[in-house]
Amino acid sequence: MNRTRRLAPALTLPIALALGACAGGAPETATPQLGSGGGTQVQTIGDGTDSTAGPDGDDADRTEGPDDGGGIARFDEAQPAVIQIIASGTLRDPEVGLTTTAGSGSGFLISEDGLAVTNNHVVTGAGTLEVYIGGDTSTSYNATVLGASECSDLALIRVDVDGAVPYLRWSDDEVVPGLDVYAAGFPLGDPEYTLTKGIVSKAKANGDITGSSSIAHTIEHDATIQPGNSGGPLISVDGEVVAVNFAGGALREGASNQFWAIAADLAQPMVESLGDGDVESLGINGWPVFDDQLAISGIWVAGVKAGSPAARAGLLPGDIVLTLNGMPMAQQGTYAEYCDVVRTSGHNTLSVEVLRWDTAQVLRGEINGDLELEPILSLAEEVGDEVAGGGGEDTPAPPDEEGVYETVVDDTGSIQVDVPVRWNDRETSSDNSPEGWPFIGASDDMAAFRAGWTHPGLVFYLRPYQGHERDILSHYTYEDVCAEQVTEEFSDAMYRGLYQIWSDCQDTDGLVVTLLASDHDQTYTAVMVTYVATEQDLEALDRAFASFSIF
Repeated sequence: MNRTRRLAPALTLPIALALGACAGGAPETATPQLGSGGGTQVQTIGDGTDSTAGPDGDDADRTEGPDDGGGIARFDEAQPAVIQIIASGTLRDPEVGLTTTAGSGSGFLISEDGLAVTNNHVVTGAGTLEVYIGGDTSTSYNATVLGASECSDLALIRVDVDGAVPYLRWSDDEVVPGLDVYAAGFPLGDPEYTLTKGIVSKAKANGDITGSSSIAHTIEHDATIQPGNSGGPLISVDGEVVAVNFAGGALREGASNQFWAIAADLAQPMVESLGDGDVESLGINGWPVFDDQLAISGIWVAGVKAGSPAARAGLLPGDIVLTLNGMPMAQQGTYAEYCDVVRTSGHNTLSVEVLRWDTAQVLRGEINGDLELEPILSLAEEVGDEVAGGGGEDTPAPPDEEGVYETVVDDTGSIQVDVPVRWNDRETSSDNSPEGWPFIGASDDMAAFRAGWTHPGLVFYLRPYQGHERDILSHYTYEDVCAEQVTEEFSDAMYRGLYQIWSDCQDTDGLVVTLLASDHDQTYTAVMVTYVATEQDLEALDRAFASFSIF
């Protein structure tokens, strides 16, 4: 049994990256990093030392800057153009939950009037940005995001500087293996400027190796970077930007001393486009998640940019984007499918399905469209008009238990479902199922529930897949005691099946709702039969349908 509508709280989401260069803690703090994809840190392996030595290892004579005044001319003169970005905002992590925190990344100035480059995952979703230039912590500057791209993991910001500032130029030289490079930035939230030396290992490494972007290629190098280096420059001996650092360390086995950067030939044209606003972006700060055992894949939404298409569509931190335009996301644990759809669609309307963590519901709607995110199926809405307000002897729940739920797991650990606390008569043994299948029963009185028509409750169990759900409906008929109200099919990114509503059951106003849901791999069929006696039970019906899990 390998699918679930929700992620179990103890689940450690396998991510196809370590995001080793992501944002580190804020200066002189140990707070979690903003946009870090879980906060994985990278060991400093290899050289890893601060270096102001020349390419041959000897101290090099400084040279004067170029004629235009503000541009940097050497790698060891880059510090005044490198910035530390302190981002404050609210992000959602699958392991630690919702956090309002400060984290830091790096960046670099590209114009004398304060334009600067960093990573999307450093700034998107942040409420405020505070910038320090060149390691000078005596003065901080506000900054504004002009444009960002999650698919390229780049952002262009404007730093509110007074007067002209030093800046770095893009390199247009050919990048080849063995090229000397220097990684500049502020790792681990330390306000002290750091410069490490290395060489280019691969000039055009796999552009989908990290989980924070999907680009044509990356530069692989061994100039040590750590959390907090994200967005900082990888520079040449001449002080020009060869690439933008964004990930590193332990992305794959045996490569813990390798780091990745976005090449200048890709970054520069994208940054120029970001001057006019977001590009190849829906406004999400997140990362791909993939779990083969649970058959869940998608884009985890850690943060959402205010006013973005994602925000207007109603996406929230903690959502998992399952499909875009019907295409499953992150099936290889990367951003590739997501970015293919985003790049193809432009500003056109996108259909979207998301798994909402908090309610365990699968929602469907549109991005850049008119359809709001809504549950794919709300059984309460389907049956609500049919419940007249009294199906028997059921009495209102005590006020302190109204709307309170708890999770019930069967004895085999195969299935679980949320039920009202007031349904405290529980059965979890497979002995109660027709063929010894995983089973859960819940009611305020299971004996009365089984006898029928006086007490609400449910039974939920798993059976092997034995054909289309319509083919097994005859096993779940109530035609002798009820009048069938409706039979409808449904489908989402995780299940397909049908539900059937039976009304006028033995002259009561209650309803029997039967749900048959099969996984798309046709491994099993989940069966849920619920008796809705009063309007009070409608919420319990929807909660049970939204929360059921199969492990």
